[in-house]
Amino acid sequence: MRNIAKAGLCMVVLLLAASGAFSQSNSTQVVFSDTGGTMTLAGNSKATSTPFGFWIWCNGQAASGSNGAYGTACNGNMYFYGLQTRATSIVGYVTPSPTDPGIYTMNVFEGTFAQFMQGKLSPSYTCTLTNTTPGANGPGNAVQVNCMFSNSLGGGTGSSTDTGSLVNITGPSN
Repeated sequence: MRNIAKAGLCMVVLLLAASGAFSQSNSTQVVFSDTGGTMTLAGNSKATSTPFGFWIWCNGQAASGSNGAYGTACNGNMYFYGLQTRATSIVGYVTPSPTDPGIYTMNVFEGTFAQFMQGKLSPSYTCTLTNTTPGANGPGNAVQVNCMFSNSLGGGTGSSTDTGSLVNITGPSN
């Protein structure tokens, strides 16, 4: 799990470095949300599957000729009720697909921005979430979710293609 924390820390440092260079302006907003999904687990000592959900907002790329104040930062929460009984905060970043316009991948880590700033980010899970339908706004969209869990949550990995997700991508596009 230390490798997950180190990777997460490196990514957040890159995110902050990039966002510090930007001035405030319009940018794309990317929101993925769903409740009531089921994730299949592999190598987990607590369960073989878990109900899960997420609500994550990210600042996407800035409009042409301007810069976004938040870089590509993400914030929100996730839950895995078969592994723990509460939703937890996440931080992370989003990247647009270089080949598929309207496809975004969120890389998120359990924790808060304050924990990151204090050097206390120690995630018990990390996840990637990718929408599979370009730029489709509204409910009924598919989001591929892949997670790694620390031993405190039973270890192993989890994956789901969550077809009941809300994907909302707004703002200017480049």
